[in-house]
Amino acid sequence: MRSRRRRWTLIGVACLGAIAALAPTGAEAARPTGRYLVTFEHHGTARSSAALGAVMARTGVAKAGRGVPSMGIATVRGGPLALRKLRRDRTVRSVSIEWERDLRRMPNDPAVNTPETSFTNGVPAGTPVQWALARENFPAAWNVTTGQGALVGAVDTGVDGGDPDLAGKIASADAVGTTNPLSDPDGHGTHTAGLACAATDNGIGVAGAGWGCRLAVVKFPEDALSGGIADEDIIDGIRTAADRGVQAINMSFGGGKTSPALSQTIDYAASKGIVLVAAASNDPTQDQGAPASELQPGNAPNLAAGRGLVVTAADFSDTRAGTGLGPQISLAAYGFFDDGPLGPPGLISTYPGNQTPREGVTPLDGCNCRRTLGSDSHYAYLAGTSMAAPQVTALAAMVANLNPFLSLRDKLTLLKQTARRSGGWTPELGWGIVDAGKAVDAARRLDRLAPVSRARASRSVRVRRGRSAVKVRVRLGRSDPRGRPALIASHYRSTDLYLRRGGGRYRRVRRAARGTSVLLTLKPGTYRVYSRGRDKAGNVEAAPRKADVRTLVLKAKRKR
Repeated sequence: MRSRRRRWTLIGVACLGAIAALAPTGAEAARPTGRYLVTFEHHGTARSSAALGAVMARTGVAKAGRGVPSMGIATVRGGPLALRKLRRDRTVRSVSIEWERDLRRMPNDPAVNTPETSFTNGVPAGTPVQWALARENFPAAWNVTTGQGALVGAVDTGVDGGDPDLAGKIASADAVGTTNPLSDPDGHGTHTAGLACAATDNGIGVAGAGWGCRLAVVKFPEDALSGGIADEDIIDGIRTAADRGVQAINMSFGGGKTSPALSQTIDYAASKGIVLVAAASNDPTQDQGAPASELQPGNAPNLAAGRGLVVTAADFSDTRAGTGLGPQISLAAYGFFDDGPLGPPGLISTYPGNQTPREGVTPLDGCNCRRTLGSDSHYAYLAGTSMAAPQVTALAAMVANLNPFLSLRDKLTLLKQTARRSGGWTPELGWGIVDAGKAVDAARRLDRLAPVSRARASRSVRVRRGRSAVKVRVRLGRSDPRGRPALIASHYRSTDLYLRRGGGRYRRVRRAARGTSVLLTLKPGTYRVYSRGRDKAGNVEAAPRKADVRTLVLKAKRKR
């Protein structure tokens, strides 16, 4: 029976490297307070206070806060004229807008805030246990969205349903060719699920990259745990997750050649707009095996190419960790601390309560990868591209949930385009190491929602005596909706006005870039009018099924 089944290897279960954090670089959310900060040419405390009183009298600004007198800084309010006078005043050095800035959202999970002490060889002092998320700029992404409503397809070896960081995150649980999806004898599925969607800011364990995302769990047959997964189980697993309505599917497995059947399944998921994420090989090869080769079949250097994302692994030094490289690599995420002897043996994540094969009978003959956080031992370090991929999958689901108007091409492109890199695509890390903050910011600014307009006019007008036509004012209602509160609209650009007389064809008669109305000169007859809006992102409103307004232009009354 086994000889007739293609063997697929789970990628990234080697027990190697993880752990440390640098501040992300993404801009934080901020808003003007309506006040202004003033600095003076001479900023001693007494002199600044006296100067402010005199300046207020001369310019008309008003004191609006306590300022920072010891620094010679005053806080004021004022209208446009007063502020212009203030800026020109000879005693004033600068006038700047005061901003209200948000605290960076950081979860309270111990692994995010606790320094690594179990494996310290080569680990900089103060490096937290769970270092990768900050390096991938997830805190900046969480300032915008915590992923509530995002759904990740976890197609793997199952999930330990009793894990305290995963128990409440399971939206659905299916098994293909087996039973009991909420058990995980291997540990691989529980670990990748936690990297994506572990409960975050709950004060225990680890944080998931997708914070509030939930999991559609699909478990492979348990005989796969002896070394391989059959094609039919891969195909059925992807199909099952796709039918659960997920926004992204994690595929931390691969190897061997592809097939038309697998390609057809990839097409099925992609047709639903689902972002498919595959782990690259754990060997330094340019052939990543299937399903990765189906997502980027040698076309990764083309930003717009591909049906999904192939993720190789970076290490703490921001270099490729001896994993897959070349033209099938889309981008990278952290999957190792060090591809060698330094640091912890991988990234920390959730792990089953049961003993797993990779742990061995004793720590000495196993991976020595299990870790207790607090008093809970449901955690472990694992390394590989399997650990890199689910972080990208969680981000893809967050992006899709934040801006549901994006196409699959939009999502794939922006995740690659915003990755952290020194230049363009390279064979080492593809388009770079994933940058969650930049990806989310790009997603909220990518306007794919058409504007809305409406033409209104009098339903009946009459031509004056002695005239052959009449001027009809058409009023234009218009808006550029955001669709969701977190999104940023590109703003309305112009309105095209279409007119039809009698049974003729519609023709565009005016493009209005400014104003809320236009004048049309119309001869007697029956006219139908509609408008189509256009925004600055290039989105154009669809033509309506029927005209916005029907206007009857009557002939002038004859003299009696």
